[in-house]
Amino acid sequence: MNKQDLEHSIKSLFRQWVTEKNKNQVEKIRYAGPVIGEDEYEYMLEAIFNDWWSGGKFTNEAERKLAEISDRNHGLLTNAGSSANLLLMSAAKELYFEDGDKILTLSCGFPTTVNPIITNRLIPVFVDIDLDDLNLSPEKLEYALKKDKKIKGVFVAHTLGFKSKIREILDIARKYDCHVFFDCCDAYGTKYEGLPIQSYGKASSFSFYVAHHITMGEGGGLVTNDHDFFMTMRGMRNWGRYCANPQCCMRASRPELFCPKTKLTKDCEVPDDYIVNYQYEWLGYNLKPLDLQAAILTKQLDRIPEFDEARRKNYNKLYDYFQTLDYGIRTWKIDDEVSPFAFPILLPENLKFKRKNLQDFLTRNKVETRLLFGGNLMKHPAYVKNKKYWESIGDHKNADNIMHNFLMLGVSQVNNEEHIDRVIETLDNFWKLW
Repeated sequence: MNKQDLEHSIKSLFRQWVTEKNKNQVEKIRYAGPVIGEDEYEYMLEAIFNDWWSGGKFTNEAERKLAEISDRNHGLLTNAGSSANLLLMSAAKELYFEDGDKILTLSCGFPTTVNPIITNRLIPVFVDIDLDDLNLSPEKLEYALKKDKKIKGVFVAHTLGFKSKIREILDIARKYDCHVFFDCCDAYGTKYEGLPIQSYGKASSFSFYVAHHITMGEGGGLVTNDHDFFMTMRGMRNWGRYCANPQCCMRASRPELFCPKTKLTKDCEVPDDYIVNYQYEWLGYNLKPLDLQAAILTKQLDRIPEFDEARRKNYNKLYDYFQTLDYGIRTWKIDDEVSPFAFPILLPENLKFKRKNLQDFLTRNKVETRLLFGGNLMKHPAYVKNKKYWESIGDHKNADNIMHNFLMLGVSQVNNEEHIDRVIETLDNFWKLW
């Protein structure tokens, strides 16, 4: 058998393996997880057969699709959602901010939305989360911008895929000449006023971790309309090197191609005959994904409508169930534009049971749960030990409440109607104990 015949046989056997693998029903009701089918695995094999491991044709294709789906001009892949946030804030510092400028963010969130602010010698200013939509409230934003004129930017997440009052936030930020960036790691698939939620603001970041809406294993992404911002993020991702070629890495499929001899900074101390793609313009990193990962994402991007529908169906079934209860448990209704990350509940203080009682019972009955990431980040050791690096405005009673009384159930496409029925049955059995 020649190489082509072997590849065909491997693909055929692999398709059979995927079919058998996906027959296995996990006994545990999972909070989240990847749903990967034959097409994704076939693309993975194609990437392996290409024998081009770093960014190549699949990376270019996934970046193009990411931008197109996001209604943006530019898309960029990274090796993690956290890396995407680091690149976003590093490029923003390069173009828009100076040392000591302040960036408003939420106290209830995830560390790697905040940490890149500190890494870039900027100061995160925490404000409390709004319980109505689990996002930044326009009122808190305007209060903070009036109070502290050194706040030059906003970097917040669309928590659990829920929509904030984006128009109001952008209008207020514009009035105070403040740049807005959105972390969409929970929100891929959600829309706002008919447009992808990541199409708003200066730029948006994603995580394609295995527990998220779609996956490339470990990985992340960025989208923006700003060409200079995109080129800066791209250069910082690629060791700090400038590359003027929009089809960088196409040598994966066209090995005769070479980088154009284009320099960004021409008046510098680097010799004129120095290879241009070894001229370092920024203090950069290597945060590129494998082409193998991009191959997975290329096909996962096509499945967003399928996954969104499954998530909304699972979410709404749980929502309808909780409306039949009389425990005062807070839940959140969604509309058809929201692609939920999970199903959140907030327990009132006066219940006979505590969150740990419910969480332990569900765990023993093989129903996974999660807390809301960091809860109030200011209570965690990393921030308690480093108070000199951040500031806070107002109280944070909502973030504290979430830290103590909030719980999430899974609505991911990894679960079907039968799984959600089992969750409901398990909850019914728990209420009987109290």
